[in-house]
Amino acid sequence: MSLLLLVGAASPALLAQTISPLDPPDTAQYLRWGPLWARPGFAISDLGYDSNVKAVTDQTAAQDPALKVGAYFIAATPRLKGLVLFGHRAFLTFDTSVQVYAYAQQSDLDYFNAFVNARLTVPFRRFGLYGDVGFYRTRDRPYDAQSIRPLRKTYPLGAGLIVKFGWRSDAEFGYAQSRFTADDPSDPCDAGDTSNCAINRLNDRSEIGVRLKARYLAFGRTRVLLEVSQRTITFNDPTIAAQRNGDERRQFVGLDFGLGGRISGTFRIGHANFDLDDPDAAGFNGLVADIALGYNFGDSGSRLRFVGARDVRYTVFNLTPLYVYTGGDLTLFKYFSRFLGVQVGAGRATLDFLGDPDGRVDKDTTATLGMLFRVSENSLGRSVEYSLRYTRWIINSTENGLDQNRGTIGFGASFGY
Repeated sequence: MSLLLLVGAASPALLAQTISPLDPPDTAQYLRWGPLWARPGFAISDLGYDSNVKAVTDQTAAQDPALKVGAYFIAATPRLKGLVLFGHRAFLTFDTSVQVYAYAQQSDLDYFNAFVNARLTVPFRRFGLYGDVGFYRTRDRPYDAQSIRPLRKTYPLGAGLIVKFGWRSDAEFGYAQSRFTADDPSDPCDAGDTSNCAINRLNDRSEIGVRLKARYLAFGRTRVLLEVSQRTITFNDPTIAAQRNGDERRQFVGLDFGLGGRISGTFRIGHANFDLDDPDAAGFNGLVADIALGYNFGDSGSRLRFVGARDVRYTVFNLTPLYVYTGGDLTLFKYFSRFLGVQVGAGRATLDFLGDPDGRVDKDTTATLGMLFRVSENSLGRSVEYSLRYTRWIINSTENGLDQNRGTIGFGASFGY
């Protein structure tokens, strides 16, 4: 599951912006709905069977096989990308999606995720102002704690200045803040006993920082990227704050290949320094990266896609504050004709828990095999596609009792952009 979430999180980089951030997107790629320009979509990523819906570990299943249960389920995602123009200058862009998971026999496991991003841009010739707002609601099992499914919410805000230095270069200077909250609905918190609020206490926090993002058009559609950021993280609970408060600085360089060529997408590589206020806690000082690249070959739409990342993150429910995620997923989409194709994919991720007394390391492996049936596709990216797919996940951990495996097989469908 971890690598699929990584793909979902990183795939927008494959649609990286190739025009100035002071200009609205090309309306030729949108449908007109009154004052709204829209790119709608709907996908059923899975309609099938999951062999381990409760994420029971291998060790637990060996002791009591009845605890590992499977169920039929559906995973559906409506999505809407939109553009609103305000006269000849200001414009609003947004991207929103909802991921719904429903189970036939295990309705208590039903849940949904929601993701909303919006930016208002007000340009004034060679410079402009922007404001960002978002909302993320997630109930997927965390990378580092597959046995629980807490409800996590993020409220990001940002504002800043956009400067266009010339037709080749532009930059953003901005302020950003986020508020994070977490809860475990399966273990309600008793207001009179804060010891029951472990998920809340370990995760509720705020972040405040600044960032600089610059781009330079080097040749064709390819741009050189530079990003520098700094943030300060403060936890709400005083006891947890003494252990988890920290400061982070990041520097990235990379390339954005734009759209329309053989290679599309973005890759960035850089350095992060994550210092925790607790002198006894293990921080991070090293390489970070995020990659979402596609290579198109042939005339039928065949492509090779790689999505990967190396990042340092807070643990959701662990004695150590931080872990390092290093992973990648390589997928081949091969079409034998305009209508029929196959999907073959494999991925690997490593979670290294910094400062863990037992040296905990988790390794996640995924493999996917599927058949693709493309009904239609046009130059704007609008398509109708069906799939039949099998995916296998295996988690191996150096910590006893955390190994896990599951498989899903199901039908999928995608409509829209």
